[in-house]
Amino acid sequence: MRKKHGFFLTFLLCILLIFCFTYREEIVNFVMSSAIQNKQVALPNDDEENNFNNYEFQFVKETNDFHVKSRQDILNVIYTILNHGITDFTFYCDKDYERCTDDLSDISQDQVLLSTINNFVSPYNSYEKVYFKISSYGEVNMSIDKLYSDEEIRSVESKIAEFETINIKEGMSVRDKIKAFHDYLINNSVYDKERANEIENGNDSGGSNSHKATGPLINGIALCSGYSDAMKIYLDKLGVPNYKISNSNHIWNLVKLDGEWLHLDLTWDDPVTTDGSNILLDRFFLVTTDKLHELDPTGHNFNAEYYPETQNS
Repeated sequence: MRKKHGFFLTFLLCILLIFCFTYREEIVNFVMSSAIQNKQVALPNDDEENNFNNYEFQFVKETNDFHVKSRQDILNVIYTILNHGITDFTFYCDKDYERCTDDLSDISQDQVLLSTINNFVSPYNSYEKVYFKISSYGEVNMSIDKLYSDEEIRSVESKIAEFETINIKEGMSVRDKIKAFHDYLINNSVYDKERANEIENGNDSGGSNSHKATGPLINGIALCSGYSDAMKIYLDKLGVPNYKISNSNHIWNLVKLDGEWLHLDLTWDDPVTTDGSNILLDRFFLVTTDKLHELDPTGHNFNAEYYPETQNS
């Protein structure tokens, strides 16, 4: 009797082992998924958050819930992580969000969408490269290589401080300050036509930093991304709600001033001339969306789903 009992237990154990081996991945995923549902996740407790902005946007919003339940939740988490200047963070899929890993995979490979989210954060916190590690049980690690080094940030801040000392006077309105910076950038830099041609031909050497704010501010040369980064940094410093707008060929700024969202494009106000002369224009200085499209029906097209504030200007 004892032998039969022992045989039966051995048989059950073998069946259990075979079951566990066959479904080991599903079992691990179930255990891990169940474990993470109660995991507490919060942003690092940093009272001196670097370049964080608290503007309210329609496309992406700040969140403190890092157990995502929808595609929009994922976008909000990515924005929040970038906005706070975090370089490594882990968040989780909610157990009832069945498409979570699929949506995450799609989003992580959508460079247009990710660069759009980048447009809403301080250039200092924007990414040069962003990486996602997505587990089958819903744990997501996001790591960021930032676009600006600490040394570049110090150089830009020093140059803006120098600009303000010389050009900003007591009693100036916010609009006047923006115009002064607009004119300063254009008068002290030129469009990087050579690198723009390289990019257009698919052989960008990356030989200049004209794609960053250091280009126009430090080296006097800029692509549209350099102009728009420099202007966004200054607008953030003024406390003016703003973000960058981009399409496949161009990027510029959108600014909320006196309750109205207006476009600001330094690149097109600093045209390339045949004789090399430096011209300052203000045709694209704080214009409505209707006016923008009247001035340029093609070059300033954009996805209104990403930038809904433009529909109110």
